[in-house]
Amino acid sequence: MYATIHQFRSPLGACDLGDGALGAATLTQLGGPAGAVVTFWPDAASADAAAARRPAGTTWLDTGSYRVTDAHWASDAAGYAQLTWFDGPRGAEQSAAELRAGRERIWPAVRDVEGVGASYTLIAEDRSLAVVGFGASTATIEAVQEAIMATELLAGEDPALLPGPDRVDLHRVLHAALPAPAGAR
Repeated sequence: MYATIHQFRSPLGACDLGDGALGAATLTQLGGPAGAVVTFWPDAASADAAAARRPAGTTWLDTGSYRVTDAHWASDAAGYAQLTWFDGPRGAEQSAAELRAGRERIWPAVRDVEGVGASYTLIAEDRSLAVVGFGASTATIEAVQEAIMATELLAGEDPALLPGPDRVDLHRVLHAALPAPAGAR
């Protein structure tokens, strides 16, 4: 699965990103005029074509195409979303360490937090990462953050390779039709 993120500055106009999407979510930033449309695609060609489109009616700030490396599904809760950015370019070793941390330490620590929804880890060609996590409320997002901060590094994790995100955006979810991975949990 692949994904695109189109960042916008309000007001959000018509958002027809094309046919063939597996799902999408429209997010609007809390306390700010910006937002994002995250759309999921079956293949790289569809994602690349969608990333190149700039729908009319909105000021589009940035867009990107990603491969979904991990998708987790605890519930269908999607009232709020946290979009966590790890800017690139990133080296292969750092990228592998961050992906391992998400898969083996962070998801197991947060999946049972009440109100947690889906989580998607997206990686771009330059190994920049975006993690989109959905939850029922801002309290859920805060509980997830607390659970992550309470984890201890796993054996072999190098803290020098895990400097943390470059930015974190909190959004209200205006619309969500999210693809659930097979056998998700």
